[in-house]
Amino acid sequence: MTNEIVKYGNRLNEIPLRHFNSREMNLLMSIVSRIHEKGTDEITFSFEQLRALSQYKDHGERFVKELDSTYSKLISLNAYTDDGHTLTRFVAFNRYQIDRDNQEVRIAVNPDFKGIFNQLAQWTRFSLEQFAHLNSTYAKSMFRLLKQYRTAGTRNFTMEDFRTLLDIPKSYRVNHIDQVVIKPIKEELSPIFKGLSIRKLRKGRGGKIIGYSFSWKAETKEHDDFSKGVWDEKIALDNIKYNSELTKEEKFRATDKVKGIRLGTTAKEQQAEADRSKKEADENRSRQELLNGLHNINGH
Repeated sequence: MTNEIVKYGNRLNEIPLRHFNSREMNLLMSIVSRIHEKGTDEITFSFEQLRALSQYKDHGERFVKELDSTYSKLISLNAYTDDGHTLTRFVAFNRYQIDRDNQEVRIAVNPDFKGIFNQLAQWTRFSLEQFAHLNSTYAKSMFRLLKQYRTAGTRNFTMEDFRTLLDIPKSYRVNHIDQVVIKPIKEELSPIFKGLSIRKLRKGRGGKIIGYSFSWKAETKEHDDFSKGVWDEKIALDNIKYNSELTKEEKFRATDKVKGIRLGTTAKEQQAEADRSKKEADENRSRQELLNGLHNINGH
C-alpha cells in the first residue's frame, strides 16, 4: 500500500461519515484512492487488493460483511447539490457489487457525484497509509479536515460545525469531548502535524466555549505525502518529542501508537530507565560518601 494517495474534491469533507467505524473508513478511502479521474467507469477491486489498501487483517466472511456495511452507510450519507434553484440528493455510487465467487468488488461512481473525484479545482490530498494507520474515527475525520488546509497551517471550527463534521453525539458535554474526541486527536495527529496545537474558542474572556482552533506548521505546496519508510517514523517521533502542547502521558501514548506497540510500553520503559538512573545515582552517592568517610579517617 506504500505511496497510495487519496485525492478528492473538498465538498466530500462537508459530508460527515456518520456511524462509520475505523475499518469502514479505511475501506471507503481505499476505494476513493483508486477512482480519482476515472470518470463514471466501473472499477473492479479484488478482495486481496482492498485488504492490502485498507490494512484489513480478516480473510473470512467478516470482510464481506464489512464491505456490505460500508456501502449501506455510504448510501445513507447526506450527499446533495444545490445550485440555488434545485436541491438534489443522491448516493455516491450507483453500482456496488460484491462477488464472493470471484473475490471481487465492482464499483461505479454516480454521474451526479463525479465532480468530487474528477477534474478537481480544489481538493484534499493525503497518504492512505497515514490515514489507515490511525485508530480513532475522530482522528481520521480531523486528519481529512486539516489536510484540506495543509498549506494554511490553521483551521477554526464553530462548535456546531465541529460536532456535525465529526459526528459527535449531542449528549457529549465539553468534558466528554475533551476525553473522547480531543485526546485521541492530539495523540494520533501530533506525530503527523508538526507543532499541532488545539485551543478552545470562547465567547468573551472566560465565556462559553463556541468552537475550537487548530494550528500546526503549514506544509509547503510541494509536500508530496509519499511515504519515506523509516524516515517517516523518525519525523513522527520528533514531532511528538518537541510538541510542548502534549503532556508526558500523551507523548508516551503517541509514541506507542506510532511504533505500533502496546499502550503503556513507552511509559514503563521510561519509568524503568528512571529507576535505573536513580539506583545508579544512589549507588554513586553511597560510594562517594564511603570514600569521603575513609578519607576523613585517614586524614586524622
